[in-house]
Amino acid sequence: MEKLLKLTKSDLRELEEEKKRNFEQRLQFIDAYAAWLKKTPNKVWSRQQNKLSSR
Repeated sequence: MEKLLKLTKSDLRELEEEKKRNFEQRLQFIDAYAAWLKKTPNKVWSRQQNKLSSR
């Protein structure tokens, strides 16, 4: 028989807050990365992208 995980309202609220924080962090990372791409020469960032792609 499966036991179901019971979450309290507090647990659910905490999970929702963590989800919002994670989303905000992703947006901040995207903004920072886009800014880096704009100021970095194509040769530099494409070389780094190639390293990531070849893993």
